[in-house]
Amino acid sequence: MKENETEKFQRFGSFFFLLLLGIGVALPLGIALIACAAHNNFRLDVFLPLTLTFMFIAWMALIMMIGYGSLTSLFVKRTAKGIKDLPYHFNSSFKGRGGMLYIDVENGMIGFISAYNPLKIQIFNASRIESARTIASAITGIRFVFYLDGKKITMPTLLTNKIVSTKSGIGAEAVSKADTFVELLLAARAAARSGGKS
Repeated sequence: MKENETEKFQRFGSFFFLLLLGIGVALPLGIALIACAAHNNFRLDVFLPLTLTFMFIAWMALIMMIGYGSLTSLFVKRTAKGIKDLPYHFNSSFKGRGGMLYIDVENGMIGFISAYNPLKIQIFNASRIESARTIASAITGIRFVFYLDGKKITMPTLLTNKIVSTKSGIGAEAVSKADTFVELLLAARAAARSGGKS
């Protein structure tokens, strides 16, 4: 195992769950308490429905933010600044809804910052990639997927709520981008299996 290599892939980190609890539970409770205190009338029959209403709004917002990868994007961006301090040449990178992917084809290494574990740069020998492929559908979207330590990582190359033909300009571009990253991942895996540069 090389220096800094992650022993086991962790898609989810404790920080992500703390963030969910903070925004989805603690924040609505706090707002409901402040609202009741502002009227100098704390009644349980008012406080509970108010809290539940705020919780519903908070969780709807959380679901949308998680879906578009914006909940932890600032933390991912901050963590990504540390990638330059690592002893690898990550000359290809992709930012997607699920996080940030870095590829060092020459040395057969990949880096990944999961959107659900945004405080940690995880480093892997690319030989741990089991498969990588492009999935292109006008209905379900365009993305590339790969399996790392048996866990599926999905990276959409086109985010839209509309149906987009894979033959259209924007669709073909998204397919091409997905194909490019599949090729890079497979090239990194081949380099890793042949010993890489270092």
